[in-house]
Amino acid sequence: MLVQRGFALVALLSLAALISAFLIASALNFTSAGISNDREDRSMKALRQAKAALIAYAANEQWQLYKSQPADQPGGLPCPDTDDDGASEGLCPNALSRVGRLPWASIGADDLRDASGERLWYAVSSNFRRLSGITIINSDTQGLLTVTGAAPASNVVAVVIAPGAALSGQDRIAQHNDPAAYLEGVTASTPDYGFNTVAMPTGAANDRLLVITQADLMAAVEPVVAARIEREVKPLLQDYFNKWNRYPFAAPFDISGAGPGREPQLPADPTVDRARSTYTGASGLTSGLLPVTNTATFTWQNPSVTQILPGGTGSSTVTSSSCSISFLSVTCTVNYSGGGNDRPDIRLQVFLSNVNGAFADTPSSATAPYNVDMVKGGGGNPPYNNPPPYGWWSMATPLFEPTLTFVAQAAGGALTYTGRLQNAGEMNGQAMITFPLPAPPGYLPRLTNPNIAWFLSNQWYRQTYYAVSPGFAPGGVPLGNPADCNPLPGTPSCLTVNNLPAPINNKQAILVFAGRALNGSTRPSGTLANYLEGQNSTPADFIYEHRAGTATTINDRVVVVSP
Repeated sequence: MLVQRGFALVALLSLAALISAFLIASALNFTSAGISNDREDRSMKALRQAKAALIAYAANEQWQLYKSQPADQPGGLPCPDTDDDGASEGLCPNALSRVGRLPWASIGADDLRDASGERLWYAVSSNFRRLSGITIINSDTQGLLTVTGAAPASNVVAVVIAPGAALSGQDRIAQHNDPAAYLEGVTASTPDYGFNTVAMPTGAANDRLLVITQADLMAAVEPVVAARIEREVKPLLQDYFNKWNRYPFAAPFDISGAGPGREPQLPADPTVDRARSTYTGASGLTSGLLPVTNTATFTWQNPSVTQILPGGTGSSTVTSSSCSISFLSVTCTVNYSGGGNDRPDIRLQVFLSNVNGAFADTPSSATAPYNVDMVKGGGGNPPYNNPPPYGWWSMATPLFEPTLTFVAQAAGGALTYTGRLQNAGEMNGQAMITFPLPAPPGYLPRLTNPNIAWFLSNQWYRQTYYAVSPGFAPGGVPLGNPADCNPLPGTPSCLTVNNLPAPINNKQAILVFAGRALNGSTRPSGTLANYLEGQNSTPADFIYEHRAGTATTINDRVVVVSP
């Protein structure tokens, strides 16, 4: 009996020992797993903070200005820190120099570390590094980094990496700034390195990696770009209207083929890159791209005389006229019938080419009172210059001396003199009129202003669609109430923009910022639907729409130029 009891006691003690051992082992395993998970969480938290800081930096012009950095490249990312001082390097011209530590001081982040205490590493795509004049960064720019393995990704503009503890063969003292001493799965390639991801850290590879895709970056950058377009590009159109009383014609969107508003001298393939010089407004085109050409020439041409009917006194008729331009002077000979009370009203016009399809300034002296001379013709007495009686007729009240206007028309920028001639009898039925022309203008000062350099140098005009009511285009006549663009029946329509505060149907001119492609389309493209969605892709009906809600089916942002 005592033997049995002893055996039972020994069995119970053995079972208790086994249970204790199992519980201790389980606890140790649980603690190990918890530690591993905690380390993973700490590293991933640091990576997420780094990703957010880089995206915020690319979209934050105020921080860049605060750090005395140029704010002329929205979406641009800094070069890595390759000497472990926290600051971005200057150029990072090759693939190796585009891999380094996170430049935490330059982007305004904390000195972020992974769970092993190592600073985070970072690589940037060659075409997204901030380098104005060399890289062109906009919604069409694609990331060139390659990420493969357990979590492959495409269109990657940057990666942030937690290097983890040193593995066998990695000497982080002797090779303190060498990526090979910290990173695994990095492959040298052109133009940028490739990176391999692993599902879980191992003794052969323990890097944890987080990608920044083009969509990640542009989701934050594009609202900033849209705001800068409204603040800095919209006034370009307003300045033009203030000078020319109309908005310019649009540049063709589709540059292939032939037909109205096309440019047959450009490559037939619409995917071929376009030079800025080709962005010239086409006559009659009221929707397309902004006419930001910088090579158009402005020259005086096509002087003409027309009689204004009804107008004048008596029954004089202009029977013929001829005009010529010599340097910066126009001479017109006008033959007209009648006698002593026959004084016709005439319009003298000369056109400045290309100003209706480019952001041209007005001549500096366009509003000055010109000295318009008229001499007696018809072979009578020797000619007499101004003042009257051999000048423009000015013997009545109100005076009928010539008045000057300057308006963009379909044929160009029209310098127009309107006035009444002396009576036909006194002038022997002929007047010869000479007037000086101002020197042709240059481009609007705003077009060369540093405030708009970011828009031009990074070619954001490729994603900025432009539309104008036909009544407010060169040569247009906004009937009805011009103040609110409310046309009479049968006259050119105003623009309607849905999803904006009322009234939505009175827009004179708008800009539509397309942003990144939502349908995976390849750009540049000659297909408008590869840039704009919804109503914006069918501009012929003059109806557009501003994005509303989450950008899943439409991400177009409308900037109203006026009213």
